[in-house]
Amino acid sequence: MTKMDDTITVETAAFECREVKPHFINPCCFGEDFAGWLKQEVSPIANSGFVFSELIQEDYGWGFWATHGKDPFWVALSYVGDGPQEPPAQWVITVAYDPGLNVIKRLVHRPDARAFAELRDRVWEVLRTNSAIRIVEMPKYGDDTGPHY
Repeated sequence: MTKMDDTITVETAAFECREVKPHFINPCCFGEDFAGWLKQEVSPIANSGFVFSELIQEDYGWGFWATHGKDPFWVALSYVGDGPQEPPAQWVITVAYDPGLNVIKRLVHRPDARAFAELRDRVWEVLRTNSAIRIVEMPKYGDDTGPHY
């Protein structure tokens, strides 16, 4: 089965990384504005069957579900830092197939690789084409297929 997760590290000053909001789970939960922007930019693929959830705060940042048919994909943004910092900040964006705790689905179901590729490629495209965002090349240990972009 094709690996259905990808991680992208970026650096940008375009999103909030200094002001801790009252609704943050912890002082490092930046990324609400970045996740909202990314969801908006990715949303045109709804025309090919994707349905997007509202933004969800996690202890590591923010994310949203992009569901295609019965396949749930998680798009997460994590702030790289130990609290507020001056921009530019680094962020890690993850796109992954995530069936949750459903053991049967994990063992038997074959997720739609084309849907994953479409979502992953759209995320890469919107990040790569925004001049305020710089992709940070990170080594992918144990993966001899090279960069995933």
